Amino acid sequence: MRLRLTMTPRGESMKRAFQFAILTVLATEVLVLGQGPEAMKVLADVRAALGGDAKLDAVKSVAVEGRLTRSVGGQSIANDFEMSFELPDKFVKKEVVAVMGTSTITRTTGFNGDGLIEVVDTPPAMGGGMVITRMAGSGPVGMKATPEQIATQQQALLAMNKREFARLSLGMFAKTPAAFPLEFSYGGEAEAADGKAHIVDIKGADGFAARLFIDQKTRLPLMLSWMDKEPLRMITGSGTGREAGSGPVMMAHGSVSTGQVTSEHAEKMREEMEQRMKEAEANRRTVEYRIFYSDYQTVAGGVQMPTRIQRMIDGKPVEELSLEKIKVNQKIDPRKFEVTK
Repeated sequence: MRLRLTMTPRGESMKRAFQFAILTVLATEVLVLGQGPEAMKVLADVRAALGGDAKLDAVKSVAVEGRLTRSVGGQSIANDFEMSFELPDKFVKKEVVAVMGTSTITRTTGFNGDGLIEVVDTPPAMGGGMVITRMAGSGPVGMKATPEQIATQQQALLAMNKREFARLSLGMFAKTPAAFPLEFSYGGEAEAADGKAHIVDIKGADGFAARLFIDQKTRLPLMLSWMDKEPLRMITGSGTGREAGSGPVMMAHGSVSTGQVTSEHAEKMREEMEQRMKEAEANRRTVEYRIFYSDYQTVAGGVQMPTRIQRMIDGKPVEELSLEKIKVNQKIDPRKFEVTK
């Protein structure tokens, strides 16, 4: 099918003066086309534009340092982040997820094969509460659970981390990551005033589905789009941490200092948390997520990679990754990929 694609520059300024480009796909004009190009031929052209199969296959590891800027309540919050790939099946990303005064909470996510990497690092001196963030498909962090619930949560987090790896690698390598096999089919053509884009439909395990838009002129990935439940944010205590995301907020009051919590109080807090989580979960909508890949630059090894990755949820810009330092095929400390015990 053919979808008309409208590209509209977004004027919302964020810290460090970055802007989000908004791609609005309008299905007002739908035409059935004849046999389009094979998806694998389109992706082969993309890989050629990225440097060619030989150079891409020679990439065994990627280490990134940069800045992550989030849009929160009309303001922007920028912090450092780092991300490492060791192909075919190791990935880790460390970022600041909340700031409380002079203290920060960092979250390290990823996987090593089928082993989960999921660590929330809270400074021991932090006071005034904590922030718990639940993204689509994950479970609450920091709540007591049965071994069965923990195992289910870990599997959900592992799947979510592999999906994140797949979405990033599609813009970098335009091929199926071995850690998360995908199927591709040609989905049609999108038109805009300044050009056309191929659409490649993507499917994977556990209902994974997305659409990859590829610039027909540059043959580089433009955008990945998919549908999922909106993020759910849960805030406990009196902290003032902030987290990007437009989903429902669940708040439970009460001290979280271990020196003040009795067993009766802890049980009451747990019950309150579970109830509020159910209420917030019931209000979650299914919305569109988008990742934009841009500012491709040639890095070591002669391959092109995006140095700017932007995200939108339900039409709202939520974050931008600025990949400032990209190191290819340099040794990565194995401790970065240690599985969470």
